[in-house]
Amino acid sequence: MPDEIITRFETAGGTRIYRLPLQVFPNLRAYAHVVIAGDYVALIDVGSGQGQSDVHLRDGFARLASEWGEHIRWADLDRIVITHAHIDHHGGLNMVRTLTDAPIAIHELDRRVIVHHEERLALTRFRMGVFLRRAGVDEARCAKLLGMYSWSKDVFRSVAVEDVLRDGDLLDGRFRIIHVPGHCPGQICLQLDDVLFTADHVLPTVAIFLSPESLNAATGVDHFLLSLRKVKGLPGVRLALGGHSKPVHDLDEAVTKIESIQAGRIARVYDACAEPHSVAELTTVLYPAVGAYDELLALQKVGAYIEYLDQRGLLAIANLDEVAENEAGVPRYRAA
Repeated sequence: MPDEIITRFETAGGTRIYRLPLQVFPNLRAYAHVVIAGDYVALIDVGSGQGQSDVHLRDGFARLASEWGEHIRWADLDRIVITHAHIDHHGGLNMVRTLTDAPIAIHELDRRVIVHHEERLALTRFRMGVFLRRAGVDEARCAKLLGMYSWSKDVFRSVAVEDVLRDGDLLDGRFRIIHVPGHCPGQICLQLDDVLFTADHVLPTVAIFLSPESLNAATGVDHFLLSLRKVKGLPGVRLALGGHSKPVHDLDEAVTKIESIQAGRIARVYDACAEPHSVAELTTVLYPAVGAYDELLALQKVGAYIEYLDQRGLLAIANLDEVAENEAGVPRYRAA
């Protein structure tokens, strides 16, 4: 069980929120949230389903009774909300489905990952291979990285989704849905009274992962920055609760900080293109110490920033003739 206590919050309307800590991966802590309003009980996110994550989620329900006097059974759940289709937030659904029939809701752009998981994993793994080769990763390394890409996802099995969410929806008459693509195509925030559940959209103390839109539609730096502006200045928000990291008490300040971090990363990638580099070469320059799964994440992040700069005409391909003549050619980018 994580050593972190379960924390309690209350909205302006009197709804109780409990934050359950989960160890979703050996080096990653996440949070599920239990929302209680009278007889209504909702669970927001379910952890990874790997390691101790399922155990921590089940123990969290038991700890609600012992630590807070909230005797909530799995059968009491009225709703399960998945904020986005990344495995550390939806992977626990296979276990949760053995305990409750509560309807699952997810944004329409992430629904297919849950209901057709095996199909989506096969297709996205193929696209990842194309991306890695185009980035300049050799075949042996590509095979190893693709194996890492699948390891945390291939144990999940498809689950039916009862309700599809769209921007502006009012789920169960309580949660206002705000679609904020970038980190994930179907990433949502949920506003409940004066509390905003931000999932992985606003995490001021965590390096937010972004992948190129060419790899997965409705992701990428441009979508993410636009989505940050969407929640900045959102009226009536007193508290923001993310899927990782600590609670945020000043949403606008947190968004401004993230925007500044993103601007710095964009500038860093642009400066590194003073000399021509492939995406793989740039990754080595910018992230020289990464290894294993972190290398795969770093390649995608660099690819996302290269895409953002290239879309704005700030980069040129130094070896254009080679790339134009050979579909397997690896672009080498330089500052335009």
